[in-house]
Amino acid sequence: MGPQKDNEIHWRRWILGALIALVVIVALQNSQRVSFEVLFISFDAPMIVMLLAFALLGALIGWAAPVLIRHRRTERATRGGAVDAKEIERKK
Repeated sequence: MGPQKDNEIHWRRWILGALIALVVIVALQNSQRVSFEVLFISFDAPMIVMLLAFALLGALIGWAAPVLIRHRRTERATRGGAVDAKEIERKK
C-alpha cells in the first residue's frame, strides 16, 4: 500500500499551482494605473497591485467561509444534542 501512495497525483496542488500561475500571468500583463473608489476611499494604483490584492482577498474569503460554516454547524449540533455533534466530528 505504501508505494502506491507515493505515485498518487496530488490534484489539489496541481490546480492550486495552475490558478496561482494564471493570476500571476494576468497581473503581469496588466501594468497600467487604475483608479479605485469604494465609499469614501479613492486611490490610484497599478492594476498588478489591485489584481493581486483582490485575488488574495478572494482566497481568504474562500478559505474562511467553509471554516466558519463548519464551526457554526458544530456549535448548533452541540447545543442540540451530543449525538449530532459526534456525527459531525466523525465526518471531519
